[in-house]
Amino acid sequence: MDNSAHLSTNEWATPRPAAVALGIGGVILLVAAVWAAGDPAGLVLMGAAGLLLLGFSGYALLIRPRLAVITAPDGRPAILVRTIGGAHTYPRDRIDRIRLLDFRRIGRRTGQLEFDFLQHDAPTTASADDALRDDTRLVVFSRWDLGADLGAVAEDLRRAGFVVDDQRA
Repeated sequence: MDNSAHLSTNEWATPRPAAVALGIGGVILLVAAVWAAGDPAGLVLMGAAGLLLLGFSGYALLIRPRLAVITAPDGRPAILVRTIGGAHTYPRDRIDRIRLLDFRRIGRRTGQLEFDFLQHDAPTTASADDALRDDTRLVVFSRWDLGADLGAVAEDLRRAGFVVDDQRA
């Protein structure tokens, strides 16, 4: 079957090896908690940390892909965002803004890819003034969430036809 005429799907998610490493770390902490059962504080702290790592691992392995460019029923590209609450598809007219940001945190630069999606009942036309809208849903992704360089993800989004505002310093 030749699909060369269709938009190729781009998907991004936390790398599987990183999620598996979190799971292994969680199991190690749980075993260490049982081994340190003579110390109640150590048991509680290591047990809680192990359970949290297992939870993060499960989340990273199950919620895949976190972000994808798909072809909507009308044939145009759309954004798919997968969360614990399920998958949400946003066609181009429901995307208010996509921004690539860069911040200094704890002595190093970190990036974020922000999406402002219009709520289902919000009008698609913006007001005359260029103010921030109150009827949008903000979704933020980091390199960890997408498992790829955010600049490369932004470039893939541009190639798919989306406008990405690059505000990196």
